[in-house]
Amino acid sequence: MSLLGLAGCQTTEAVLVERLPRLMVADFNRGGWRTNLGDPFGGWDRDPEDPTQFCRPRLVDEPRMGSSGYSLKLSYDVESPNPAYNGFWMKLPLIPIRRFTVLSLAIKGDPEEGFTRRLKLELKDGRRRVADYTLDGITDQWAIVRISLRDFRNAHNLRNATEFVIVFDDEMVTEPVGAIYLDEVAFDSD
Repeated sequence: MSLLGLAGCQTTEAVLVERLPRLMVADFNRGGWRTNLGDPFGGWDRDPEDPTQFCRPRLVDEPRMGSSGYSLKLSYDVESPNPAYNGFWMKLPLIPIRRFTVLSLAIKGDPEEGFTRRLKLELKDGRRRVADYTLDGITDQWAIVRISLRDFRNAHNLRNATEFVIVFDDEMVTEPVGAIYLDEVAFDSD
């Protein structure tokens, strides 16, 4: 489709991007270690040989969003004499992120175990490119967080996302030991 150009002005091609409906990636209600789309997820550690740092994911039935199912509890520890970071990874089935506008997720901290108010979210593609976002303001109450994909640093470099990652970094977290809960990870186009 061409736009009409004015005399002396260059004609520009309009690019129409079809927006897709909401894509629920993981509501964790299936009880297994797969997303709603069939892809695996799990925890990762910078140094698995260092027992002073870890991230342990676990499905729990309380607290959760909704009246049934599960949420994902991420117990983490970056209180180590060594540089420490760890987190959670979730494979994605080649999400065309330019067709979505928002990453949505439900998150809360554990008031008994403590929790960080700040962490890093990453979207990765299959070519080692990473777009990241610092999520700040986590509380001990469930919050539905909606993040514009444009707000991810370097998002313009990604055409597709093949992995979603949460990072607990000893230089970023507000509490070095604690737990957060995650639920209803989705991509939206509104």
